[in-house]
Formats: sequence, structure tokens, C-alpha cells
Amino acid sequence: MLIRAEFKKLKPVRYISHLELMDTFRRSFRRARLPAAYSQGYNPHIKLALGQPLPVGMVGFSEYLDLELCAQIPASEAVNRINNNLPQGIKISEAHYIPDDAKSLQAAVNTAVYLFVMKFSGPVQPEQILQNFMARNKIEITRHRRNKKDRRLDLRPLLYEAEAEAEKLWRFTVSTGSSGNVRPSEVVRALSEQEENLESIPVVNIIREGMFVRKDEKLYKPFSEIIVND
Repeated sequence: MLIRAEFKKLKPVRYISHLELMDTFRRSFRRARLPAAYSQGYNPHIKLALGQPLPVGMVGFSEYLDLELCAQIPASEAVNRINNNLPQGIKISEAHYIPDDAKSLQAAVNTAVYLFVMKFSGPVQPEQILQNFMARNKIEITRHRRNKKDRRLDLRPLLYEAEAEAEKLWRFTVSTGSSGNVRPSEVVRALSEQEENLESIPVVNIIREGMFVRKDEKLYKPFSEIIVND
């Protein structure tokens, strides 16, 4: 049986890697004595899958994991037991059982919401900048890829919404995952190429507020019934 949980990764652990995060969860599951299912073979391990990796240094308010269990316990009890064995900075918010044949997180999640703490070298008009930015037919950038040739990419079809919550707090809803992935650094680069007063934003100034499944122009959490029963 499969349980899908939402969790937060906050400032105290922002610099641990994706693999270190997985190891942290596996240790907490063992200490919590959860009836976790294990893989077969020479080196069995807890069957755990996390959503798209969070960049090292970035905080995430609504991340997800899938955990396979070999016996059912109340989801609320699982949450409490796990949280009692997690370090400061990581906390399960809620968890739900989902069908065993539900799409994986990597396959289902297709949208991310990022909050940027902006930096400026001069005066700006946030609403006007974002309006001009989203009105463009193309927003082309060069994507730098490790061990591969750089390629040109049009971000515009992958940018769904942009808004200024305050002068220095800008929120972007973007495509993520296999269907088209927007890197936060690329959004900043595209903006700075348009507006000279916008400065480069370090990863610690970006928060991933949420990961969602975008369906019929609406955003759903990946354990919503409409998603897992699709």
C-alpha cells in the first residue's frame, strides 16, 4: 500500500542534498518503526520516492514523497511517528493513502510555484515589468547543460502566471517535470536581460512554495482524489 505525504524543507536543512534528504527520511522511518516495505536483493532498502529534487540552498514549503508500506496504519499516526523522529527543519504536513497504481510523483507533478526575493540596482515598477514580460510572444534563453551542448529554449509557453506580491516579492507559476521544466535561475536571467535594474538572485532568495498537478487550468495537490483516481 502506498502513502503520499506533503512535507516542508526549511532553513535549518536547506543545504542538504536530495540524496541526504532521502537518507534522513529512511532513518526516521526506521526509528518510527513504520511497517515500511523493502526492496529485494543483496542490499534491500525502504521503498521511498521523492518528487522533483529541490535545489541545494532552496527552501520548500510543499514538497512530496511516496512511501510503500507492507501493513496499513492510520495516516495521521504515520505523520506523528515520522515527525517525532525528524530533525529540525523537516516536517510532514499531511499524508494520504493513494491507489497502488497511481501515477508516480515524477510523472504526475507538472507545475511549481516559486517566490523570489528580488534585488534591484535602481528604481523599478514591478507590475509594469511583469506585464511586459508576460506579454512577450517569446522569452528565449540559452540553457546550459552539463556534459551536453547548450541549447536555446523558449520559456514563454512554460510560464503560466507572474505577480508581484510586494515590490521585492515576486511569484511565478511555471511548468516543471518531464513535460517542460523551468529553472528559477532561468526566469531571473530572462528578467534581468529585459530590465537592467534587476540583479542576479541567489538560490537562498528563492522559495519553492508548492508543487502541483495542473489540470484544466486548475492546480491540485498530488494526493487529491481527482488526480490519484484519474
